[in-house]
Formats: sequence, structure tokens, C-alpha cells
Amino acid sequence: FSVIILFSISFLVGNFYRGQTKTVSVFGGTYVEAVSESPHNLNPLLSTNDSDRDLSRLIFSSLLKYNEKSELVPDLAASYALSKDEKTYTLKLKEGVRWHDGEPFNAEDVVFTISTVQNPEYNSPLRTSWQGVKIETSDKNTVILTLKTPYGAFIENLALLGILPKHVWSKVIPQNFPLADFNLKPIGTGPYRFVKLQKDSLGRIISVNLTANSDYFSPPLIKNLVFKFYLSEEEAVSAFNRKEVDGLLLQTAQNKNQLRGLSSSSVFSLPSLRVYALFLNTDDPILKDQNVRLAINYAVNREELLNKLLDNEGKIAVGPIPPGTPGSSPDIYGYDFDPKKAQEILEKAGWVKNEHGIYTKKLNKKDKEATSLKLTIVTAKSIQLITVLIRDYLKNIGIEADLKIVSLGELQQNYLRTKNYSAILIGESYTGSIDPYVFWHGAAIKDPGLNLSLYNNRKVNKILEDARQITDPVKRAQKLEGFQKLVLGDAPAVFLYSPNYIYVVKNTIKNINLFNLAIPSNRFSKINEWYIDTERVWR
Repeated sequence: FSVIILFSISFLVGNFYRGQTKTVSVFGGTYVEAVSESPHNLNPLLSTNDSDRDLSRLIFSSLLKYNEKSELVPDLAASYALSKDEKTYTLKLKEGVRWHDGEPFNAEDVVFTISTVQNPEYNSPLRTSWQGVKIETSDKNTVILTLKTPYGAFIENLALLGILPKHVWSKVIPQNFPLADFNLKPIGTGPYRFVKLQKDSLGRIISVNLTANSDYFSPPLIKNLVFKFYLSEEEAVSAFNRKEVDGLLLQTAQNKNQLRGLSSSSVFSLPSLRVYALFLNTDDPILKDQNVRLAINYAVNREELLNKLLDNEGKIAVGPIPPGTPGSSPDIYGYDFDPKKAQEILEKAGWVKNEHGIYTKKLNKKDKEATSLKLTIVTAKSIQLITVLIRDYLKNIGIEADLKIVSLGELQQNYLRTKNYSAILIGESYTGSIDPYVFWHGAAIKDPGLNLSLYNNRKVNKILEDARQITDPVKRAQKLEGFQKLVLGDAPAVFLYSPNYIYVVKNTIKNINLFNLAIPSNRFSKINEWYIDTERVWR
């Protein structure tokens, strides 16, 4: 009876305590994330991969940033105004911001950073986005940017450029810029400070430790961040399954089914601005024939790719513009899966099957022997299963395809830069504003351009040039719809799908709110509001 009385009293006291107190987040804890690619450096002006950009987003601040809904909001800039002629941006900077070493931030840091990006001697990948932009200051907290002509997508450049400290970098000459120690010991104004990094015996960065910046305008609640870098997404998944990490970002859903412990994790399926496609080299002796390109488009079963390999975590891509974004429209149709029609197109164009079931044709009247309808598809290991299915689709209609599976590094150096391939399967990523110029204008064929089909259509070029100068979103979308229809008619690529990002984080990490990701690093836009530790306080 005494035990029952004691139990009842403790139960009542417990209920009273819970009723009169509430749980609140407190500073502390460590979040560990697995990343499937190592960073090259921690300098936002030299970022070349997603790992570089992830760390730069945490260590450095931009003038603007994307929030959890991929909307542009202030970061280092407190506000901005656009002139009536839509060519001048006036930015008012936040006051009281300090660099991680305690030095004050001001407009001179912004001027120095943009001037550095514009200088070809520094060889920044961001240079083309800032060419022709005049920068000046009226006081230590005001920056004025003037464009030669209106450019509707320019505003997003303010979110993609991490600002460097002038007092740290101004003494580094251009030749030493990529070699300076500050690239691996960065000083920024972001929510997290750099602590240390670890390399393996081959010089590859395998981990980076960060700690909360208490001087940030909204200090983080998680004390420490640790990033562990792996050689592949599969290795990152294994690390999550071994409970070595608390979270990871999957580029597509292909490895989602390999994850264990999802019942105790939050799983975010986040629409992206990526379009995966089989880009056909329109200068290739075989693929310059539009009939061949049309046949390849009809041969591919996009719905099966999405269902079988991505578990419907994404959408079919009708054309070069991501589904649901300005320039896409229900009135724009892509290519149905129709193998019979594909064969009819080829046979009408003079292709004849040989004894092996492969189409052949004499490409020129002077040719003594017929050329087999054969191409080599280059792609990265992470998406080779998709390429295998496409090879089977093509074989089904009489087209032979060899596969060349390479690393991401080799893909970048030996193929994307040289355009030395007949076909390449890869994804193209937009940031916030949809600007297809860098992917489809004829001027983007040569390196560092990303016109992977070597496609050059004068009408398309003109539309893309005009669209860049239109700031009205409705008029710009109409222009881009016209662009998309022209590209689909020429069939320089086989547009496949727009996959979701899959972000998995253990439930011990709280208050993560994400809706879509324009770029992967945007997942950290509000990391200062995430928390791990809690305590109860009186109401």
C-alpha cells in the first residue's frame, strides 16, 4: 500500500512538472554528415563541386541566400533596390558583422571579392557571371552594382558568391591564389567557423570539422559539425548503416532502398532543378542526322526509367527545362515510347538492318561500305544502370551502343571539357533562375561552355539572348517556352527525368524544414535553427 502511495505521488508530481514546464532547444551537440565526394578547397571563388559549395555555404556568407523554399532572402545584405532601367542594384549591408578572426566586415570586402572574380588571372569558375559588372561603394555599408544591359537572372549571382575577407586575401598574388593556405584554413562570416581538416596518405580530404560562430547574427544551436567524405554514394550509405554518421544527401533515389534505420530518421524527398539527358553530339557523322536523333528519342522508355531506377522520386523531363519551372508548360510535349515509330523513321531515311539486326547505311555516295548505326555512350559510374537500360532500348530497335563508364574526375577532364564523345549521359543543374544560355547557346560549345550537344541554332540563340534581358517573369517564361519547342523539334538530346534529392537525417537532429533544393548546399540555409540538445524550463 505504501509503494502504491509513493508511486501515485511521484506520478502526480511528474505530471505537474510536465504541465508547468516546456521543452526548449539549447546550444550543444554534434552533427555528422556523410558526403560522397571530397572537397578540393574551401574557397567559394574556386568551388568546383557540391562538397566545395556545401562547406563554403557554412563558412562564408553571400550578399543574398536561398531559404528552405529556394526563395532569395538577405544574408550579408540587409536590403537591395533595383533602378527603373533595371541595370543598377543598390545593396545596403548589415552592420556589426565580423569575420571569424574578429575583424569588421564592410563594403570593401565585397568590392575586393567581385574584382577578384572578374580578374582572369584568378581563373574563378564564376567569372563569366560577373563580366561587365561595374562595382562601386558610396559608404562602408553600401554597394552599387551596375550592368551594361538588364539581365533577369543576375540577382541569383548575389546568392552564389561567397564573400572573401580583403584583409586576408589582398596580399596573395593571383599565381598563388589556388595554392594559399587560406584555401584550407578559411576565414568567413558564416554560421560556422573552420576548426580542422584531415587528409589521407594520398592527399584527399577525408573529414572537415566546424564549430558554431557565436558572432553570427543568429548563432547556431548545434555546437559542432563534422563532414566525412567518401569515394562514392554507396560508401556513404554504408557509413550511415554502420551508424558512423547522422545524415547524408542522395543525388537520386537509386540508393535509398539500401539505407537501414529509416524509421528513426527524417526522409526529405526534395524536387530539384536538374535535368538528366543523353546528349547527342550533333557534329558526329551519324548523329548529325536528325532522323537518327528522333529515332533514339522514340526508342527510350522514360516511364520505366523513373519507376524502376528512381522509385518515382522525380518527374519525367519533357525537355531541357525542369518540370514545373518557368518555360515548362502542359502544352509542350516530348517523345512517347514508340519503338515501332523509331524503326519507321530510320527505314524511311534509308537505314537497312544487317544480318545481326543492326541498321546500316552508306553515309556518303563515295562510301564503298555501309556504316553501322553505332554509338558510344559515356557516363559516370553512379548512373551506369540507367545507361545499361538505354543500351537495351537502342538494341531493341537496331542501334548498337557501347558503354564507357568513368569516374567523375575523368568525365570532367577528358569529356566535358573536350566534347570528345558521340553521346554522353549526365545531369544539368540550374540554380534559381532558369537560364538555359550556358547549356544551349552556340557560344557555349567551347570550353568552359556546357553546350554538351554542340547544338547551334540561330533562332534558339536569339531567344536565349532576348530572354536574359527580360525581367518580367511572365514574358520571360513565354520566351523560354518557344526555346523549348525549338530544341525538342531538333532533338539534340534525349531528355529523361528530373530526379528528387533524398536527404536523410536521424531524428535526433530537430527543426529541419526543407521543401525543395535549387542547389544541394541550400539544405544548410537555416542550419542555425537546427538543434540536438534540449532542456525543460518553467512556462
